[in-house]
Amino acid sequence: MTPDYILRLREKVGKERLWISAVEGMVRDEKGRILLAKRKDDGLWSMVAGIIEPGEQPADAIKREVKEETGVECRPVFLANVWSMGEPRIYPNGDEILALNLLFCCLAPCGQSPSCPDGENESAGWFDPACLPSPISPRTKKAVSRLAGASPGPASFLCGGKTAWGRRKESGTLSHPSPSLRKVSTDGSALSNPRGAMGWAWVDHETGEKESGGCSRGTNQVGELTAVLMALRRFKEGDLIIETDSRYAIGCSRDWVKAWKRRGWKKQGGSAIKNLPLIKAIDEEISQRSGSVEFEWVKGHAGDAFNEIADSLASGYARDVAAGERQERLPEESKSSLRGM
Repeated sequence: MTPDYILRLREKVGKERLWISAVEGMVRDEKGRILLAKRKDDGLWSMVAGIIEPGEQPADAIKREVKEETGVECRPVFLANVWSMGEPRIYPNGDEILALNLLFCCLAPCGQSPSCPDGENESAGWFDPACLPSPISPRTKKAVSRLAGASPGPASFLCGGKTAWGRRKESGTLSHPSPSLRKVSTDGSALSNPRGAMGWAWVDHETGEKESGGCSRGTNQVGELTAVLMALRRFKEGDLIIETDSRYAIGCSRDWVKAWKRRGWKKQGGSAIKNLPLIKAIDEEISQRSGSVEFEWVKGHAGDAFNEIADSLASGYARDVAAGERQERLPEESKSSLRGM
């Protein structure tokens, strides 16, 4: 929908060309599907786009536009492209614009059904990048082909007629270098705690990379610790932030472990520590890495996008194992922690 401030400007300048700032969003879910909407004005399937309101941050603008146009909640992850329209766009009513466009790659939790709440589009849906709908906007098709599996890095931009992607290829450097600071969300889930089917999962905030596993009999705590361990083993270099809704996992990994080690891996009073093989493995991974590891607690089931993704992956794996649709997948330390349960 056209913002009110643009309508007020049109009252003063008529159909004269306006210079505006706009955002686009290539939104994907945890299955790798791309969110597209079929526009009413040109009939093309396209990424969600819209005008930035005065004083609005661009990332907030694309989050708002996606919600308004498709009903989908998403989280902007990284800025992928910056470009300026070379030729004006002329609308059927004669209005002209030139726009500076900022393209964000975003992630959305699964389970959301796209709709058309504001009436700007005819339809909206999730699509496999290898099987896009037709007719599709050429710009959207090009963006999906380049960015569907992209990792975060410096935004692409035109300079001297070449994109940043092209210049980095010529210089022999990676098109999307890995960031020095990475943030992942982890979670564990047991369908019936304890001894019910269990799942664990982690998801990378920046790339959307994810991993999950589980077994037919486990506990929430083993699932939560397993997710932390597997994230540490996947990302062995650089600084890492682990976000979790488990105060138990944070305690075992950061807060209580030093005292336990001083006592020869015993609790105060000499009692045994539950899930010790997992806790020792986590401590070893943290001790051996060159980068830092920090833990952040987030309230579970409270709308945090990546916490919801991790929870969905973990509980989904547990359900699949219980139904016999997936095989058990656990590291040895988790199996040892569950023996005798």
